[in-house]
Amino acid sequence: MKEIFYKVTLLSDVVLNSSLATEGNMSSLDYIPGSNFLGITASKLYSLFSPDESYNIFHSGKVRFGDATIVNENLVSYAMPAMYYMDKLKKEIGKDDVFLDYLIDRDNPPRDEKGNKYQLKQVRTGYVFSDGKVLKEINKSFAIKSAQDRTKGTSQKSAMFGFESLNRGLEFIFSIQFDDETHIDKVNEVIEGDYRLGKSKNAEFGQINIEKLPNQPSTIKSFNADDYVLVYAQSNLCFVDEFGMPTYQPEAEQLGLNKDAKVDWSKSQIRTFTYSPWNSTRNTTNTQRFCIAKGSVFYVKNAKTNETEKYVGLHKAEGLGKVIYNPEFLLGDEKAKCKLKFEVIGNEIEGEKTDGIIPTTVLAKYLKNKLDSKNSEIEISKAVQKLVYSDTDNAKYEIKGLKKITSSQWGVIRAYATKVKDFDELIKQLFDKEIGYLTHGVADEKHWGENRGANLKAFEKICNENRHHGTQFVAKFAAEMAKESRNLIKNDYEYTQIYC
Repeated sequence: MKEIFYKVTLLSDVVLNSSLATEGNMSSLDYIPGSNFLGITASKLYSLFSPDESYNIFHSGKVRFGDATIVNENLVSYAMPAMYYMDKLKKEIGKDDVFLDYLIDRDNPPRDEKGNKYQLKQVRTGYVFSDGKVLKEINKSFAIKSAQDRTKGTSQKSAMFGFESLNRGLEFIFSIQFDDETHIDKVNEVIEGDYRLGKSKNAEFGQINIEKLPNQPSTIKSFNADDYVLVYAQSNLCFVDEFGMPTYQPEAEQLGLNKDAKVDWSKSQIRTFTYSPWNSTRNTTNTQRFCIAKGSVFYVKNAKTNETEKYVGLHKAEGLGKVIYNPEFLLGDEKAKCKLKFEVIGNEIEGEKTDGIIPTTVLAKYLKNKLDSKNSEIEISKAVQKLVYSDTDNAKYEIKGLKKITSSQWGVIRAYATKVKDFDELIKQLFDKEIGYLTHGVADEKHWGENRGANLKAFEKICNENRHHGTQFVAKFAAEMAKESRNLIKNDYEYTQIYC
């Protein structure tokens, strides 16, 4: 078997819709399915070969066009393993602990330094590299479009739509595996070069460049285990049972392992989905497929294998079915913690953001404003959550002291923030020495003036450093602090009832 790697560079934004739906939110995939590269090759070669030769290259699975995933420093990326779990509150990967589900003892689950059980939540998005670097998400662009009325040369009424796209400049890596090396030269002749793929490729989207890599990129290594094998789905998997029906519960033998091995479903983590691939030659969809999503992990007992990876299941030619056995990012310690040290990366591989062509119609402006408002609200919520619950920010901004301020005080602050539109005016009404609500009367004497105004200074610092978020930040922060204040009083009451 021969494997050759290629790099894909996006020369323009690329639209790869995650579904065939034409209404609703159109989300884009964060990888390029191998079927796109199979299609590029088939469009050049299919008609030149005999039926038998075409079948061997494009249908038999003897030539396998893999999915293209994001690359960083010549390292191949892998979808976040479904085995990864983190605490709901301590969920900053690279800083907080990552637990492996198959190692967790249900009778004695992981606990924090105070002996409290962690509230574990599955990590579902992002990509991990073999050196421990983690990409939480791949940045995308969104553009609103309008169909053109060809008779008038203007935007067509009731024909607005939006595209989410992968940003221009992003780089991906994929490989093609050949069981018969005589096919290599034929495929190499046509696969390199500039092509278009995805939706709207006849317009401004979809331009890519494919080039062969001179050296094989670094991939994940495997570890040895005595009595089990972890089967990690590097690509989506598709299986049928003994009756030819789609199944989400493959046997160990279907996963490429010995027949007497058995999948332990209590220690496995899989996610599923269905889709119908589009066949552009026939201009219709193919049969619906029932797939196990990439990143899923099977725990197989009494399994043995000398291989590190394999293609299993159906539709191998399109890149489905690639699995890795015992990858190192699933190796844990006696406390069920992942041994791999993580580091979050970001802007290095974001690509170039583009705004697309925004129509000047009233509806288009309205939709754009709604999108900007939604994104702004998400950013504010993230900033508030980080301030209130991050241990680092708790110490830096003295959040613990602010949580002792009563919920009624925070309610008044929230009321100020919701009524005032200008941030400078809000700061004046709260902190001004002559008219500020927090610097006079009962508020100053009982809450904000103690310890030489430590709480007042801390809150004012938080407001000034988040000025760019506007008054909405102060309103959301006050609302969250009011909840924390009530929880603190409740916990103190319960403690008094039990121990006093």
